[in-house]
Amino acid sequence: MTDRESDARATVAELELVAVASGYLTDTIAVHLPFEGVVALKSALKRFFSHAPWGEDDARRLSDLVTPHVSEGLWAHDLGHGLTLEHGISGGRYTLAVTGEPPSTTTLFQRAFSGPVRPEQTPHPRKIKFTVGGTPAPGVWHRRGEDVEDERVRAIMDDEDVSDVMVAGDFVTVGLRPSADWEERLDDVLERVTELFWTGDAGTPPVRTREELLEEAGRRHTTPIRAEDLHLMDPDDQPQQQTLVEALASSEPRRRRAAVVTLALSGDGAVATAAIITGYRDATRMVRRAAVDAAADREDDAYRPLFEEAAFDADAWTRWRAVKAIAALGIGPSEETMILAAVDEDFRVRFEAAAALEGQR
Repeated sequence: MTDRESDARATVAELELVAVASGYLTDTIAVHLPFEGVVALKSALKRFFSHAPWGEDDARRLSDLVTPHVSEGLWAHDLGHGLTLEHGISGGRYTLAVTGEPPSTTTLFQRAFSGPVRPEQTPHPRKIKFTVGGTPAPGVWHRRGEDVEDERVRAIMDDEDVSDVMVAGDFVTVGLRPSADWEERLDDVLERVTELFWTGDAGTPPVRTREELLEEAGRRHTTPIRAEDLHLMDPDDQPQQQTLVEALASSEPRRRRAAVVTLALSGDGAVATAAIITGYRDATRMVRRAAVDAAADREDDAYRPLFEEAAFDADAWTRWRAVKAIAALGIGPSEETMILAAVDEDFRVRFEAAAALEGQR
């Protein structure tokens, strides 16, 4: 495949046309495949419409997947932006290609990461944090409908899609109404936040040691009754550690989650890893999420394989957290995972992957 062809197929993702292209392929190809074939096709298309390498072996596997069920037909679909999706059976083989040269343009993520204020996804799907520089300080939360003295916040809330704003010393977090879409609003909100809040000073966040965090949490409690009490235990105190290990097998998901999170803080790497792996194999989503989050907090490259696996989890939040964790470690050997994440169906995942890939350039 030529460089031009590779650029064209990747541009489909950059222009957010994957859903359009997939719709055409569903109508002409996927409808003829068995269920397992549809799943494999979806995986292949995710790779095809990205910057990931696509060679002869990939093309052959795609053909072998399709030709037993589709024996004839040639199609060309206009994707807009100067791009055409061409596919079909030729010489007994299924081929897929994107042709054309779209006009030069910048993507949403290129624009988002090119300015002085850098947006960051948060665990909440409707809130984005904007680092505006300055000195860290406690935040003040403002909700729509309340009396707001800060003129900058009032200006942000002139946007009817904004539901709430948190203003801290070095960042601003903006929440949108459930009916609003960050993909459509990010450009405007980022421009407004930059205009109103950028200080011109990147600032330096404070660093707290693990010992300070443990002391803050009061981990000297020895008789947990509720799941919440497990968070107060010391994972390196033998009797308390045993209680936490036993809680990993509890029938209550909240107790299992608390045990995973607390054991992951152990100074014994083997104890922490065992708890995290156990948590990620749990049947309950909240426990799996906690395990990935706890692994990320350890900032240890040994967990990279777990993050690479979690980047393809069925749960969008888990995928987002795994991609964010890989970005924090450094893309390194996970580049292909991040390239595929950049065309994930979930905006938060695409956002995080795009931010990491952009920062690597």
